[in-house]
Amino acid sequence: MKLHGYWRSNATYRVRVALNLKGISFEEVEYDLLAGHQFDPAFLALNPNAAVPALEVDGRVMTQSFAILDYLDTLSGGPRLLPVDPFDRADALALALNTIADAHPLIVPRIRKRLAEVHGIDEDGVKGWARHWLTEGAAAYETRLARRPPSPYLFGNTVGLADIAVASHVVAGGPFDVDLSPFPRLKELSDRLLALPAFAAAHPFKRRAVIEQG
Repeated sequence: MKLHGYWRSNATYRVRVALNLKGISFEEVEYDLLAGHQFDPAFLALNPNAAVPALEVDGRVMTQSFAILDYLDTLSGGPRLLPVDPFDRADALALALNTIADAHPLIVPRIRKRLAEVHGIDEDGVKGWARHWLTEGAAAYETRLARRPPSPYLFGNTVGLADIAVASHVVAGGPFDVDLSPFPRLKELSDRLLALPAFAAAHPFKRRAVIEQG
């Protein structure tokens, strides 16, 4: 498999984690979103939406991290990413979409660029915008975790899509100085997740180190 992504991309991070959990080897191709590489014709041929990630499998291309994670869940090996029980599955999807659909789309590079170029918001203002929406998402997670305490993960002893989303939400908050102190349940779970090899190896800082080493 070939993963087309960007080291800082939160969506690409989610897919890296899932590939690691599934034990799937993959090649990663880097596109610098801040430099506009997503608008290169070669990448637009992969994804007309000009967004990462894209996953190439036997000449076929999938886009959107949520769709890719759903595909990976159908593959044998590694843990199931979604629970079998219908109610738990719906709950897991809701937990995942709290960041994938609600918070994350509001902070991606194209949104931040639009805020700066069209609306004249300075760098601190753009950073504050992102911090606001990520904090809102963190508060929602904190409430949900009070209703469904991890044991040790969201759906028992194995990690899945909901856990990946929670970890990615916290990772996304780092560059925007999101304060997790008001959200102890979220911090405890994310610390536990980020210590796992599949999550640690996929971390954006780890990916950047690999790129810098050549």
